[in-house]
Amino acid sequence: MSAAAVFTVVLLALLTTGCGSGDAAADTRPLVVTSVPIIYSLTANVVGDAVRLENLLPPGSSPHQVSFKPGQARLLHDADILIVNGAGLEPWVEDLVAASGNTGIVVVVASKGLEFLRPDEPTPIPGSASDHAEEPENVDPHVWLDPANARRMVDTIAAALAAADPAGASGYRERATAYDARLVALEADIRAALQGVPNRRFISFHSAFQYYARAFGLEQAAVIEEFPGKEPSPQYLAALVRLVKESGVTAVFSEPQFSPRPAEALARETGATVYEVDPEGAVLAASLYEDLMRADTATFVVALGGGS
Repeated sequence: MSAAAVFTVVLLALLTTGCGSGDAAADTRPLVVTSVPIIYSLTANVVGDAVRLENLLPPGSSPHQVSFKPGQARLLHDADILIVNGAGLEPWVEDLVAASGNTGIVVVVASKGLEFLRPDEPTPIPGSASDHAEEPENVDPHVWLDPANARRMVDTIAAALAAADPAGASGYRERATAYDARLVALEADIRAALQGVPNRRFISFHSAFQYYARAFGLEQAAVIEEFPGKEPSPQYLAALVRLVKESGVTAVFSEPQFSPRPAEALARETGATVYEVDPEGAVLAASLYEDLMRADTATFVVALGGGS
């Protein structure tokens, strides 16, 4: 049996196990499900109390290594709308939707139409015009780390919700407009905080902060993770050591979702300092996006020599 077939059989078993709570069954509001906490945060600021909002993957879990529990699978079976990031962040979405048997679900790809960056290639790639969550392929999916992208994602989410729920359209638009004003202020605050840092280059754990760097005039000089999901080879680490010593980069970033050992090894060899930044967040809350961006920026400011 193929891996896809096994996935389908397991998921269908999950969907038919148990039943929803009485409270959920009595709630007649539309059920909107998001894929990951960042998308939950952006969506929560648009929907208010107009819908039941749930999230599939718990904070801190990797969207690339998915293990669904029965309750998570049933959410998708019952959902009216599924909102995903797209750009390859959730490669399991189409199989999951097909296996759920929910033929009426509306799938919203929040990153639709954005310009994408490939890992370590700063040339923008035009965004897909379709609602295919996997397109385009082989791009950096962390588009939300540029607040300008997050604002466009909020617009996409609000427009899709308004189309699916015309009765609540004005409310979605009003909340999206209010949230947009906060995101404009967030972007201005980050720009001001980073404006005076003496160093602009850094080493990232993996290609997550390219959009952030492009937005705020920084440079991701290299990444520690040579291939996604695998620790770097000794040869690759040796090349990184040479790059750090020759370029004078002093800031190396680790991420809480991954082992800090490669970053610490690089720091030991070069005298650089390791700082932890989080591209995804670990709290399921409406404030997650703003809190995450401000916390990461505070770390960047210190790491790049702008404060203590």
